[in-house]
Amino acid sequence: MSSVIADASPQQAHQTAIPQRRAALIAGLAYVLLTVLALFAIRVLDGSTQPDNPAATVAHIVNSKALFRSGLPAFFIVLIADVVVAWALYVFFQRTSRELSLFAAWFRLLYVAIAAAALLNIPVILKLVDGTGSVTALEKGQRDVQVMLSLDAYNYGFFLALVFFGVHLLLLGFVMVKSDDAPSILGMLVALAGLGYVVINLARVVLPDYRDYENLLLLLLAVLAVPGEFGLVGWLLWRGGKARPAAVSTPPVDRDLAG
Repeated sequence: MSSVIADASPQQAHQTAIPQRRAALIAGLAYVLLTVLALFAIRVLDGSTQPDNPAATVAHIVNSKALFRSGLPAFFIVLIADVVVAWALYVFFQRTSRELSLFAAWFRLLYVAIAAAALLNIPVILKLVDGTGSVTALEKGQRDVQVMLSLDAYNYGFFLALVFFGVHLLLLGFVMVKSDDAPSILGMLVALAGLGYVVINLARVVLPDYRDYENLLLLLLAVLAVPGEFGLVGWLLWRGGKARPAAVSTPPVDRDLAG
């Protein structure tokens, strides 16, 4: 991707460029889709977990297995939409800084790759709760512990992915502040959201007892992230790429005639 972009001449890039308004709409619509599906998938996959009670966690998954299973395809659609957003945002902001826009896009793609790897734990969990095949060699208590370990691996992998997502938002916010095509205040809010993702998810990875502070961390993340991310989506859908109204210039007054 980067080599192809680097080899293209500025004239060729200008001739084949997607209009900024179209890129903004693509990014905004994909962002809406991934937000709705991500809220559903996170609720489904995380809502089953009772950290101090492996047996209750497994029982909850068994009783809502179809719903739990549906979180996996929903999350993969989210990650595909994330790739679309990364591409569309690069297209929109490349004329501000191709290098920084591309760098930001790569961090979002790294987030997608790490999150996809974390999601591979979900099929393992489903196999464990089914209790068929080679899993029958494990006693029920052992299976329950394995389910919890797989859920922890999924959670920690996703927290790490969100650190890279935060770096993406930090870089994107910096590009927006530099750009003449986006409000600087929105760029600052997006960068603040990115900082929140980085700090809070690093804390979730590093702190051994992060669940004791989970509600506080989530509240802090919401305060930092919601204005920037929702503001970005709204701006992409309603204002991004639209031509600004031309300023009305007042003709200079001829002082000789005025006198």
